[in-house]
Amino acid sequence: MGTIEKKLTSGIAFAIGFVLMIVVLSIWQYRRIQENGMLLRHTNLVLYNTQQVLSSAVQYELNIKNYLLTGDSVFLRRADDSMASIRPQVAELKRLTSDNSSQQPRLDSLLFYIDNNHGSLVRAIEESRARSLGIPRTLITTSATSGYSARVHQWIDSIVNEEQRLLEDRRVINQRRASQLQFVLWALIVSVVALGVITFRKITIDLANERRAREQLRRFNSELKEQVEIQTANLQASEDKYKTLFYKSPLPKWIYDENTLAFLEVNDKAIEMYGYSQEEFRAMTLKDIRPAEDIPELMEEIEDVRKHPDIYRGAQWRHVKKSGEVIDVLVSGHTIEVQGKKARMVAIVDITERRRHEKQMRTLNLDLAKRASELAASNAELERFAYIASHDLQEPLRMVSSFLQLLQKRYGGHLDSKADQYIHYAVDGAERMKALIMDLLEYSRVGTAKEGFGKVDVNTVLAEVGDVFREKIISAQASIDIGPMPCIWGDKVQVSQLFQNLVSNALKYHSDKAPVIVIRAKEEPLFWRFSIEDNGIGIESQFFDKIFIIFQRLHNKSEYSGTGIGLAICKKIVERHGGKIWVESSPEKGSTFYFTISKKV
Repeated sequence: MGTIEKKLTSGIAFAIGFVLMIVVLSIWQYRRIQENGMLLRHTNLVLYNTQQVLSSAVQYELNIKNYLLTGDSVFLRRADDSMASIRPQVAELKRLTSDNSSQQPRLDSLLFYIDNNHGSLVRAIEESRARSLGIPRTLITTSATSGYSARVHQWIDSIVNEEQRLLEDRRVINQRRASQLQFVLWALIVSVVALGVITFRKITIDLANERRAREQLRRFNSELKEQVEIQTANLQASEDKYKTLFYKSPLPKWIYDENTLAFLEVNDKAIEMYGYSQEEFRAMTLKDIRPAEDIPELMEEIEDVRKHPDIYRGAQWRHVKKSGEVIDVLVSGHTIEVQGKKARMVAIVDITERRRHEKQMRTLNLDLAKRASELAASNAELERFAYIASHDLQEPLRMVSSFLQLLQKRYGGHLDSKADQYIHYAVDGAERMKALIMDLLEYSRVGTAKEGFGKVDVNTVLAEVGDVFREKIISAQASIDIGPMPCIWGDKVQVSQLFQNLVSNALKYHSDKAPVIVIRAKEEPLFWRFSIEDNGIGIESQFFDKIFIIFQRLHNKSEYSGTGIGLAICKKIVERHGGKIWVESSPEKGSTFYFTISKKV
């Protein structure tokens, strides 16, 4: 919509609103005039009734005077009739002026003087009957000039004056409201004319817009026709392409009727794989390529497809070839429409070999699980044997070692040098055998149960390790740099043993320089990674895996003491805590041992 149209629309809306406002205002003003007219009529009615009271009072006095002059009782009856009508007339006046608080006391005073005047005239009649005319004449003359009769006329004049004042005020108000109504009506006329002009202008513009819209619609229809022709050609090309993709697809495909399950279209690959011709397929349904025992499940699937046609589905089924061979296939399909029929296009993947391999893998996995179970049982037996053997060997070995030490102590220096050397070898061998058995016993104790697991503060563990090696650290002038350590979930005794073994190795295998050991921890998403770095003699890369095997040593026992079990114990502890351990090192450049501890063991 253009700017002019917007302005015209706004003008029409404003003009309609203004006209409605003026109409409402004129109706309101007209009602006020009507209400004021009712007040005028009411005031005139009050004036009329006041004149009626005045007329009745005058008639009453006149009939009384005529009676006094003539003595005719007819005038007396007329006077009584006039007097009888005065009270109802005054009561009516009081009702009519009930909304005017200033008139009510006037009417009360009027009635008071009418009653007194009536009494005065009654006395005059009584005096006249007594043949005394002087007194009635005096009463009537006095009442007419300054008595009750004069006061009656004065109050009636007061009432009339008040009503005439109201009548004049209301006439002025009525004239003013009539003038205002005339102004409102003129405004209404002007507004209607303006509305008509604006509406005419709007209609003219709308007609012009309609002509332009028709012309645009004509051009649009012409362009749409051209687009439809182009789209039809493209659709035909797309359909040809679709047919080519369908029939030449490397996957077997077919289209079947959802209601009858009959094959509508089958591509070349499906004909090749199943062995049926196109004509044979068209004479068959989905049931004909399924084993008989699978048909109930097929019908359940078809019913579910009919209820939920928009879901893209994939499932594994068994199909029967023309040769009778049953193959495993992966079927995926989606709903389409063919010649007004609800149908589904299905793609087939032969997974017979894959299923055979899966069965073989399941068999292998079962065999592996069985072998793993047997191996675990064997390892458990070996661990129990190592524990029992090492425990039982300690007693005879302790006896051999004790007696050899006694022999060395008593006969050392008393025999020849050869005998002393043999005794030394025997004692040394017994001690090494004892250390070996103790380490083997320690290795066998590192089990797989998690009963001893709990929250472990590594800071506390390293403080205890420092206390254990305090003398070695001082004697070797070593320095240990420990970074911030976390709290982990594990076996505190074994975590302490792990750090003791690695720190002990760092202190043992040092070079000529003073040992420097750096211990750090780093948080990973699933585990904590710890590192213990030293500046010792280092390890050649070909021995990185060998050092974690039990009883494997890289140095002669005369150079460095030990049994070759310490790092094997470290590896077993780390694996028990769901982690792994490895080393990075270069000869003469030191070593860094890394190990991880799982956050969830």
